Amino acid sequence: MGYLQGILILISINIVAVCGVIILTGYTGLFSLGHAGFVSIGAYFSAVLCKDFGVPFILAMVLGGLVAALSSVIVGYPTLRGKLKGDYFAIAMMGFAEAIRLLFSNIYPYFNGALGLSGIPKKITLGNALLFAAVVIFFTYQYVHSQHGRLALSIREQEVAAELIGVNVTKEKMKSLMISAFLCGVSGGMTAFYYTYMTPNTFSAEVSNNMLSAVVFGGMGSISGPVIASAILTAIPEVLRAVARWRLVIYGLLMVVVMLFRPEGLLGNRELSLYPLIKKYKEKKAGAKKGER
Repeated sequence: MGYLQGILILISINIVAVCGVIILTGYTGLFSLGHAGFVSIGAYFSAVLCKDFGVPFILAMVLGGLVAALSSVIVGYPTLRGKLKGDYFAIAMMGFAEAIRLLFSNIYPYFNGALGLSGIPKKITLGNALLFAAVVIFFTYQYVHSQHGRLALSIREQEVAAELIGVNVTKEKMKSLMISAFLCGVSGGMTAFYYTYMTPNTFSAEVSNNMLSAVVFGGMGSISGPVIASAILTAIPEVLRAVARWRLVIYGLLMVVVMLFRPEGLLGNRELSLYPLIKKYKEKKAGAKKGER
């Protein structure tokens, strides 16, 4: 039971980070290979604030997320104002994440350099992890279906046309990047308070790749798709741990098969909703009652 709870907690943590990438990549169309940098910033600052300064862990996670959001301005403003996009933006973000990793590897005493931080209080449980994930999913849904989300979507679909009708493209992209960085920072805080130990190498390029893979695998323009994909991509390596020698090969083959047969992702632009099933059940129940009469 403890092992299953651990997997569910990891899924919840990853979903929080993936929601950030959904806003930036899925709805604004900016591909990033460096969001592990924001996760690490949130993790380190949250851990230090709670461990060394006695800040309550929820507040520490929020503050860690805010620091991550502010740090996104450092890389986001010059690149987005310079009209970098596509591969160029992705590479710039990858360089930013690597710079952050090297920075944390050489900062003493609070971040403890390459030795990493230990003795972080364990605050994340299955209950609060699921709660945080649910709150973030709800926030993401509200955001992408608001005016801000529609503006982001217009930029993804046709940036030039959006600019012609008066959309401040740089401002909207920067807003998406900051929100995305904040959510990844909160996810980093959750990671720190769950593992209780971390080093700069904990937040390698693989973390960024997994988040981006979940969005592409789940479907661009969908929330439920990447959320489901994040759960699958988190659970599969653990399920296949019994065949440790071949698990990465099987994991890769599954990804290839899905991309071949569902290139638009699991759900594409659709959302998974229980409403049609509930409606059908109610109609069936109402029909049964009429039949009894």
